[in-house]
Amino acid sequence: MTQLPHTPFTPWTSRPTADVRRASQAQYMHGMTEILAAEGPMQALSLFQIYGKASGVMKLAAPVRKLCERALLAGVKVGEIVLEKEEDSEIDGPDDSVGWIVRLPDQPRVVVRDLGNRGFADIPMSELAALVLEIRTQDEFMGREDIYRAVLDHYGLQKLTALVRRRLDKVLQVYF
Repeated sequence: MTQLPHTPFTPWTSRPTADVRRASQAQYMHGMTEILAAEGPMQALSLFQIYGKASGVMKLAAPVRKLCERALLAGVKVGEIVLEKEEDSEIDGPDDSVGWIVRLPDQPRVVVRDLGNRGFADIPMSELAALVLEIRTQDEFMGREDIYRAVLDHYGLQKLTALVRRRLDKVLQVYF
């Protein structure tokens, strides 16, 4: 199989941000849009975790996650951030921010990138679907196991874990 085109993943260069538990809306937007400029489109939960870690908070408790969601939705309302909800195998309903894919208004909706410092669970479903489409374009009769293997190869992963299988099965169900 030929090497698929992709964009290198560029992680945000971390710097201290305003405390995620006490930030103002302007501080949230400054930090979130800066992270999105480097890493968007991305899952909202990943955005919150990166912001929180930069502010010195290692784990986001539910109330802090709600503060982040509220700030993000305010940014969406004024047009600073674009949000699309995706069906992800790992979400607890449509209001779970794991399924919220966020980006800046001038960023493309989907970018197929290498894994970078992301975990497989952090890759937007739309990015996985675009990759599967590229793979299937090369061989439309490719079986499910071959698709799994090609996706793993693309991301430099070895093991077909339950998470990888669940997410790719969901991509195949929703997008194909």
